[in-house]
Amino acid sequence: MSEIEKTIKLSDKDKKYWTARIDNETNDKRIELNRIIESKIDKQINSKFKSFISTINLKSKLEAIKKADAEYTKFLEEKESKERQLEKKLEALCELVVDSFNRHAKINNWSLMTSSDDSFSAIDRHLKNTCRDALCLEIKKTSKEGQLLEVMDAQKQKMLDAIHHPKLLFKQVEFEKAIQHGFLNMGIVYNHLQIANTAGSNDSN
Repeated sequence: MSEIEKTIKLSDKDKKYWTARIDNETNDKRIELNRIIESKIDKQINSKFKSFISTINLKSKLEAIKKADAEYTKFLEEKESKERQLEKKLEALCELVVDSFNRHAKINNWSLMTSSDDSFSAIDRHLKNTCRDALCLEIKKTSKEGQLLEVMDAQKQKMLDAIHHPKLLFKQVEFEKAIQHGFLNMGIVYNHLQIANTAGSNDSN
């Protein structure tokens, strides 16, 4: 039998070697061929794409999408620019108001504005609350109701001091008159019967 006709049996080692050798050779060749194919695609894609979208009747629609996308992108860019511009303007105006108000607040002992007062609603609310507090003080000073509140506070304190004084003793009639007089000074009508019943219920307890 000649060498040509002689049969061989590949060992596991031979099979492993030739498998790796074949993979390497074909992989290298595949990379080379795919590179050439990709190069040809790059050269033809533009013209081919035009005919492709025309064939499936999408040319005009694709152009419309391109235009709409450009318009939308431009709008977003202009919107962001305008938004930043308006935001800076708002911040600057708020800072001016806050600084100006706080100068008056320090003089008048008002509540100061802070960096959180960065919108019209926040600043407007703070100013209205401050104005309300100032108006409340003014009305308390100038109105009969405000004057009566001041009298009530003073009279109430006198009455509390008297009834809690450890060394003061009262006769029933004198105590009732003093209490009644104290309430009358505060504009409160509190009659003798109410005082007597209250005192009696306390004694019974």
